[in-house]
Amino acid sequence: MQYKDSIQDFMKRIGRGKSIVVVLSKGYLESKSCMFELTEIADRKDIRDRVFPIVLDDANIYDAAGRLDYIVYWEKKERTLDKKMKRVSGANLAGIREELDLYAKIRAAIAGIVDTLADMNALTPEQHRGSNFQELERAVKVRLTE
Repeated sequence: MQYKDSIQDFMKRIGRGKSIVVVLSKGYLESKSCMFELTEIADRKDIRDRVFPIVLDDANIYDAAGRLDYIVYWEKKERTLDKKMKRVSGANLAGIREELDLYAKIRAAIAGIVDTLADMNALTPEQHRGSNFQELERAVKVRLTE
């Protein structure tokens, strides 16, 4: 990206990528921008083929309770913004309604996306470092030549 480029346009381009490395962390899964990116990726329906996840320990996606925490997080974000919007006139709220819609989209998609990613043998960050990321590099190269 260049200075002043659109972040959303950049994330949409990532979403269309043939091979995407995603580093999942709690921060990533609770970031509006990162989750916009992840929903753009998932919209293409071939997430298992295109995404090469690296899952950090704090992502906590390998059990249902951890995944539910993210659902609760995004429901709360949606409820909070919706409640605040109801306190003002609906006129001239450019960008705010779109953010509420994004929260709803994230909430609707996150369980399926994270379940798919958790089902992948992502290897641990330590395994990747130990092999100097060779398995990841090989898998990405194979995907790019398909």
